[in-house]
Amino acid sequence: MKTVLAILIVAIMLVYPVASVIAQPVQSDKVAKLIETLGKETDRLQSFIQAKVTNATKQQELLQQLSLVREMLNNASSLANAGNYNESLRILRQARAELVDVARKIVPEVLSARKRFVARSVEAEIRALQNQLKTLESLSARFQQKGVDTSNLTSLISEASSLLNEATDKLKANDTTTAIQLVDQAWKKVKEAEENIHSLATQLIFRNISSDVARLQTVFNNTYNRLKRVSPQLAEEFNKWATERLSKIESLVQAGKYGEALALLKTTIFQYRGYEISLIEYARVQNLVQTARQLASIIRPCNSTLAEKLESTANALSDALKSKDPAKISETSAELRALIAKARFACRAK
Repeated sequence: MKTVLAILIVAIMLVYPVASVIAQPVQSDKVAKLIETLGKETDRLQSFIQAKVTNATKQQELLQQLSLVREMLNNASSLANAGNYNESLRILRQARAELVDVARKIVPEVLSARKRFVARSVEAEIRALQNQLKTLESLSARFQQKGVDTSNLTSLISEASSLLNEATDKLKANDTTTAIQLVDQAWKKVKEAEENIHSLATQLIFRNISSDVARLQTVFNNTYNRLKRVSPQLAEEFNKWATERLSKIESLVQAGKYGEALALLKTTIFQYRGYEISLIEYARVQNLVQTARQLASIIRPCNSTLAEKLESTANALSDALKSKDPAKISETSAELRALIAKARFACRAK
């Protein structure tokens, strides 16, 4: 029985090493399967702790830790149901880390009479942590390439690596107790490094969003200046909208709500395209009105009736443009184009 339980604990350490902090989006079924798997492991650990951990204080602490894991799993399930798979996976990584921590804490109870097996389990944990350090080193290099200061992260990785090397030496000297203590210290350094990764990712997101906002501000300024030349009213309307949007995005960034800021940034860019289309359409219609008025002045001596019709229709189109009546603009534009085509031949000799 002890051997089976020992294998279970080691399996948890090997199968569920702490994952990379920066995760990729996952599908709903994969998240659900992971939640189910971690839930089963939680049940197994609880059964073992209740049956085998004789120290009442330690048992209570471990059961409370498992209770926290269950809360994490429930929260992750709710987030997944809402479609927030990245946040769900982040919480599942925390739950997985807690299960590994529980498993590590009960190793002495499981393998108290099997020192050699304890050494093998510690070796497995060392390998898991070393693999995690490789992941962190890779992430650190990526951050460095993007110009992020990773000096603190590099220092934590180096300290954790040294502790694991020392733990390996202690195992070779059959000093299992000291090796476990060193691994525990290394584990804390790894967790601290993971928290640092999150901080660096936040800094990078902040910097990227801020750069995007600055670029968008330049684009908006150029658009505003172009709009002022064709429609001061539309220009002021655009400027008010743009100022409010950029201010809202900056407020979200300052509040640390980077997800909301990024979503609003994307929406703003999409909606801005509508103003670009309006600018092009406005300029096109204005040119049509100007052409009609010029043509009316030219043909007035030979066809005053058509000239008056051109001017009145051009004025109607200008009014429709000011009132932003798409249907009226489309209808009047078609009518004015027909009149312009007719007017081009109005003064030809019969």
